[in-house]
Amino acid sequence: MPSDFPDWGGQYNDRQFFPLFDQAELAARLGSLMTYDRRGSVIWQYGFQYGVGDVGPAAVGAGSYVVLYEGLWEFPPFSCRMAAAGVAGSYASIERRVAVPQPALVGFQAAIRFSPGAEHVSANVYHYDGAGRWYSEVRVDQLENKFQAWVSPGVYVDLIDPLTDLNTSNAFAHLKLVVDLSTHALVRGILDQHEFDLSPYTMVRSADAQAENLRCRVVNLSVSGAAGSVYVGSLIITASEPPNS
Repeated sequence: MPSDFPDWGGQYNDRQFFPLFDQAELAARLGSLMTYDRRGSVIWQYGFQYGVGDVGPAAVGAGSYVVLYEGLWEFPPFSCRMAAAGVAGSYASIERRVAVPQPALVGFQAAIRFSPGAEHVSANVYHYDGAGRWYSEVRVDQLENKFQAWVSPGVYVDLIDPLTDLNTSNAFAHLKLVVDLSTHALVRGILDQHEFDLSPYTMVRSADAQAENLRCRVVNLSVSGAAGSVYVGSLIITASEPPNS
């Protein structure tokens, strides 16, 4: 809201009444991508309005690909189509790298539309602290109809079992993982209206000397060799997440 001058020139519109520093509240008021979980302060969000180049697309396996897609979207006009080829171990992924935020309770949310054939779809968080890599994920396992969290190497804990077939909803599902980067404890996992306390678990560490950063990734993995696509409508990274009540 400009002050002091009539609205006759942009050079005068440089002062505002009631500045709003709570980015999560601002995002909600603007009708942003952050629709299912308003906790935390938004530090980055993306709806693919500028393509897929900013989200590190990767495709492994002949026939896997990541492309901008206009046929389905959560917020117009685009989503990102991630297709895994029909060979076991093939995958398509996107990721965003950001500086390590403070305060340290961080959330990563992805809005995903599933299609038949997609098998393992995960939202992953990596924290590189200069000496090691800390990792965890939440995933939808459509082969066994489960929503799960990674809690130790090769071990997942079931959060929803059985999980309703998300292919039949014709809507975007919202996966979110919240972690504490100061202790590397997991905080909570979310799938739409379902929320789970993950505080008994920690992220998994491996040796890695990369510079400090935070990476958030979505992966569509073919396990049995079936080809399948998912559509990612939005990505959101938050900081200042509250602890579990």
